[in-house]
Amino acid sequence: MDNCLLSELERTFKKCSDCLLHPDYIANLNKLNNIELSQELIDYLCDKATLKNHIWEIRFDHLRILLLNPSAKAFDLKEFYFENLKKCRRLAMKIFYIRGYAIYASEEELNPVMEKFRKNLEKNHDYIDYNYVLSVAGIPYLADTYGYDCFVRTLEKAEEEHQRIDPLLRGYFTLNMNLEQVDLLSIEEVRRRSEHFLEKCRNKN
Repeated sequence: MDNCLLSELERTFKKCSDCLLHPDYIANLNKLNNIELSQELIDYLCDKATLKNHIWEIRFDHLRILLLNPSAKAFDLKEFYFENLKKCRRLAMKIFYIRGYAIYASEEELNPVMEKFRKNLEKNHDYIDYNYVLSVAGIPYLADTYGYDCFVRTLEKAEEEHQRIDPLLRGYFTLNMNLEQVDLLSIEEVRRRSEHFLEKCRNKN
């Protein structure tokens, strides 16, 4: 079954662009949510979660399964998560590589990682990243699940830095515990805020 599914994944992935997953591929990918993952499927997901020629959201769709499918924990992915959290610049992805790393790492190993992440938060105020970082699946999950001081301090820092983002850009969406996007505003409200923000920017210039 694994070989058949893997073949179908590879076949339908060819239908995807570098910025959009094809519905046929999404249907096959969703089959991995609850099945027992084999080494071949783990390798496939790890490969797709680190694609260089695709937008980060596509990589995230594959990383999500590695994080949520319980059978993935039977595989030693500590080095995979650590190497990718070091290389990743997008905070929305980095926090979930950290979440994966936390499955295997000690609090002592996580301390320097989170110290650097807090410095990243000071430099980065991309409102999209903060929707991921502060979602129930992001840093609040880590603080609640592990209770490590480094996670609690990072949550406080993220909340503090989030306030530096223009209110018109905050709270568009979040993630639920299944790492799925949940819209918090209507299309009309998004349009109203966007127009207001652009007007503010024009007035500054």
